[in-house]
Amino acid sequence: MSINDESVYEVIASLPIDYSRVEALRDITFEAQLLLKSKFVKKITCRFDDFKKLIDLIGDKNSLLITEISDNRFIIYIEKGLIVSTAMSNPVKGERIVGLKPLATLITISKEQPLVFKVFEIIEKKEDITLETPVKQVTSLVENKISASVKPIVREESSVKPVEEKPLIIVFAERIREFMNKAEKIIAELVSVHGCKLVDYKMSISRETITLNIILKKKSMWTKCRVDELKNSLKNDLELILTMLDINLPIDIRVEFRE
Repeated sequence: MSINDESVYEVIASLPIDYSRVEALRDITFEAQLLLKSKFVKKITCRFDDFKKLIDLIGDKNSLLITEISDNRFIIYIEKGLIVSTAMSNPVKGERIVGLKPLATLITISKEQPLVFKVFEIIEKKEDITLETPVKQVTSLVENKISASVKPIVREESSVKPVEEKPLIIVFAERIREFMNKAEKIIAELVSVHGCKLVDYKMSISRETITLNIILKKKSMWTKCRVDELKNSLKNDLELILTMLDINLPIDIRVEFRE
């Protein structure tokens, strides 16, 4: 089916789109910041006709919709009821396309098969300034009383230090470290269950993808190492952990079996 199908662009024309920002996701740093501030809320199934009412399905929340199709990762950024930008990346080929073309591709695919999106709500942190004025007034009053007092009063410095917000990159690193710790336990358990013995494994992050390389051999001469079943089980369990930790990266599992 051609992406130039007229009905696809009719759907796009009917959608509320911020055309001034369709290239916003070209900046990978910007996308990373959105991902770090996002929280998984639900999954939705989207068919061709559903795209016409996509905003109604999401609501008024600032959101990211993410799906994977044939090694391609798609992301739709929605803000204040408008589709801001869409992107498609292929970590294997090292390709990245942004703008309206990824959206057109998704709508085209939806004519043949339903699409399942993970919906992430973007949580904006707001500073609470409601107590700012009263605090300043109380501080001023206390200082005036101290200066008017006959006997000087020595004020002790507070031992409570203000809480500093962690940089996003540190938060992301902590999440990745927690994921790797949990993944190590899951790998050890599932490898044994599926009749295999773990020779070695390596996990790395590059090109917006977590890659897990595993080397296996038979657990014993009487058992069968069920590689395909193991790979599917690992993918399901590890993707669940990624979702729980709000790490919005795809995982590529590569298994090498040695006799």
